[in-house]
Order: sequence, then structure tokens, then C-alpha cells
Amino acid sequence: MAERKRFRCGVVGYGGAFNMGRAHLSSMQKNPGMVAAAVCELDASRRQVAEEDFPGISTYGSVGQMLRHADLDLVSIITPHNTHAKLAIQCLDAKVGVVVEKPMAISSKEVKGMIAMAKRRKVMLSTFHNRRWDGDFMLLRDLIQEEKLIGRVFRVEAGFGGYGKARDWWRADKKISGGAIYDWGAHFTDWILNLVTDEIDWVSGYQVKNKAFGRDYTNEDHSEYFLKFKKGCVANLMISNMALSSRPKWRILGDQGSIEATGNNEFLVKSIINGRQMQTTVKPADSSWDAYYQNVYRHLQGRAKLVITAESAARVIGVLEAANLSAIKQGGAPVKPAFA
Repeated sequence: MAERKRFRCGVVGYGGAFNMGRAHLSSMQKNPGMVAAAVCELDASRRQVAEEDFPGISTYGSVGQMLRHADLDLVSIITPHNTHAKLAIQCLDAKVGVVVEKPMAISSKEVKGMIAMAKRRKVMLSTFHNRRWDGDFMLLRDLIQEEKLIGRVFRVEAGFGGYGKARDWWRADKKISGGAIYDWGAHFTDWILNLVTDEIDWVSGYQVKNKAFGRDYTNEDHSEYFLKFKKGCVANLMISNMALSSRPKWRILGDQGSIEATGNNEFLVKSIINGRQMQTTVKPADSSWDAYYQNVYRHLQGRAKLVITAESAARVIGVLEAANLSAIKQGGAPVKPAFA
């Protein structure tokens, strides 16, 4: 059997927060044909950490330098949200495949530019929605789409909240982050759009800033949206630092039952079966985040379709952008997202 092609991989961004650069490269290397070849990082001390984490890896202080010398097949971009589009387009233009950390970008205009460049250079573009392989999401998808335990879904409530001032860092700066809903909201929106696969009709947003928390950061303290699908289902996402009384992470209503997340990492499932109401609790399997790069590896080999396509990630940004636009400029009025 001929030796399978090896793919040289790099990351842009090796900051200390969450150690995401190391996490990406480590997950890549679990595939026998993916080689951790390069790191680009502005901070020299973090480049040294990368060299210690991955002995023999090449490190660079600029993206241009890395693209000229590292001979990469794939690069993952792990930088603040407002830099994703520019860096992705630079790498794509050099004919290097790109994985962008979530969210894909901040605006639909940026996303359209990224997709256009990927098509022009005929290289892969994806977003790191690794939580598509979360155990609870995969269970929800199976219960709703495969087992059809609650019938036709007509309402989805998702999100979480707590009460307390947010941390003051770049993720709390709206110009950089896109807003509070662009962080965990990107994961939830991706989940919602894969539980209910209909086209989107409109999005209505609502945001609140708690004056009692001060003005140390520009993100909202409470963000939510309503998303109306063309076939009638309505989804509501809430991400809040002002919810002294919160709600379940998931509450999904169907015409033949319901699913609600409980406090012990289980789902309470109620169904109408043969005219009788029945209920049970179901516990999710373990998450499998390494499956993201397993799929990317097989896709690069030509052996599998890409699960997280640029187009699916673009729909997430369309919803988040529309929620912001509705809340800030339209007084909560419905907005049609750029990617329906």
C-alpha cells in the first residue's frame, strides 16, 4: 500500500489563555498524517513555550514569514475574533488550507471575502466547531432527528446565565469580540442550526448593559435573540451575566413531547406514545472533540466530506450579526440574516 500523504500543519496564535494553540496541534497530531510543523506568535516568550511543547517545531514572529518558509498545507487561526478574516484571507491567498477558531469572523462581509478567497485558491476553509461532537448535543440530535421521540420541533430554548461582572479582557471588548453573544453564542447557534435544519426567516435581538457592573468593558451583560425558521419553529438563545435566576441549558418542545436538560448532566425526555404520556432520563455519552481533526484529515486525503463547511459556519455568523443589528439599530425588529 502506498504511503499516505503527510500534511504539514501550523497555528497562528499561541497565547497562554486556554492553551488553545497546543490543544489544536495536539489534536492534529493524533492523526498519523498530520505533522505539527509551525507556530506563528508575536510574543517571543510564547514562541519559546511552543518550542518546548513541540520539540523541533519552527516558530515565526509574522504570518508572512511563516507562509514563505514553513511549506504548510493547513493552518489554524487562534487569535482575537476581529483578526480572523484578515489572517484567513492571507493564508488562503497563499494556497494554504485554513481552520478558523470560532466564531468564523464578526461580519457577513468578512465571511463572504473568506469564502471567495478559498474558492479562488481551491483550498479548504472550515471553522473549529469542535463542540458539534459534544456528548449532549449528539444525544439531542439523535433523540430529535433519528429516534423522533418528540415529533416535530416547534420551539427551542437554549443558553445559560449567572450573575456577576464579566472579566475585563479582549473577549469583553465589543469591537474585538463582536459582543457577548459571539463567544458561547457561536457554539449554541451552531447547535441550534443543526438541530433545526430549516431555512431561517428572521432574527430579533435584545441586549442589556447592567450599570451596576460599571463600564470596564463594552460587551453586553445580557444578550438574547429569537430566531424564526421558515417552517415555523422558533428558537431563543440567552447568554447572560444578569440572570440571578437562570434556566435549563436546553428546553425543546415538539408536537409529541419535550426534552429538558437537568442539573445532573442528563435529559428529561417526555413523549406521547400511543396516546399515553411516558418519560425517562437519558445520560449523554462522552464528548469526542478529536473527531473534528479526524474529519479534516480524511477530507484532506480525499476520503471524506468536510463536516464543518465554511457555508455552515457562515450561517452562524449571519444569525449573530443579525441579532446585534436588530438589538442595536432596529429596536429589536426582525432582521433577515445574510446567510439564511
